Amino acid sequence: MMAVAMTFGAVTAFATDGILGEEKVDRFKLMEDRTDGDRFSMISHDGELVIHINDKTPIIFEDGTDVRELLEEGQVLSEVMNDRMLIVTYSIVATSYPPQTTPEGIVVMFEQAVHLPGDIYELTLNGEIIVGSDMIEAPLPYLKDGVVMVPLRAIAEKLGFDVTWDHETKGVRLGVAINLWIGKDEYHVGRMAPIELGTAPELKDGFTFVPLDFFGLVVAGFDTYVFEQQVVVIASEENDMQ
Repeated sequence: MMAVAMTFGAVTAFATDGILGEEKVDRFKLMEDRTDGDRFSMISHDGELVIHINDKTPIIFEDGTDVRELLEEGQVLSEVMNDRMLIVTYSIVATSYPPQTTPEGIVVMFEQAVHLPGDIYELTLNGEIIVGSDMIEAPLPYLKDGVVMVPLRAIAEKLGFDVTWDHETKGVRLGVAINLWIGKDEYHVGRMAPIELGTAPELKDGFTFVPLDFFGLVVAGFDTYVFEQQVVVIASEENDMQ
């Protein structure tokens, strides 16, 4: 059975023997008990599909670049793919619950900057920020060392948070429990241990910017990604934002 990559606009899908198979578009997570080098299994966020990946499975970014060829020394394919939005093309499904399949091909969606050797891949942004279903007016997001930086206040207020700035400490508070400080890679939620994102908040043109992951990992209940150059922040299934 031969898998062929076919490109439609910016997204590449796979065809099997010239016929497009079924597609599953979702975020997939590793099944820790089914990981062995280049062979590992993942389950979709909705729990409706398990995929079994081996060293023969074609895996590309949405621009057609082979993911394996761009791994840095020491990087493991399963770690790069874990918790990413994937387009999975398949045609044969094992009868089980959830259904299981070995994909004909996988497209890894561009959600955030991917650190690749020699800056082979560089994410581009068009300045648009989508929160929920609305485009908001906000300072332009930008990239810093491969990290998507976004304006804190504009997004947080759209999500319904009160935002307070402390000039003396250069600190910001969201609501009553989330605190952060300019230049410190420490994000506090109540009395929990600080969360480190690898990038500290910073001031730019008088606005506070934070890594996009802040709204997915510190502010609970939201999914974040970059799609077609737009920064997107949406409510996860567990947090139906009205």
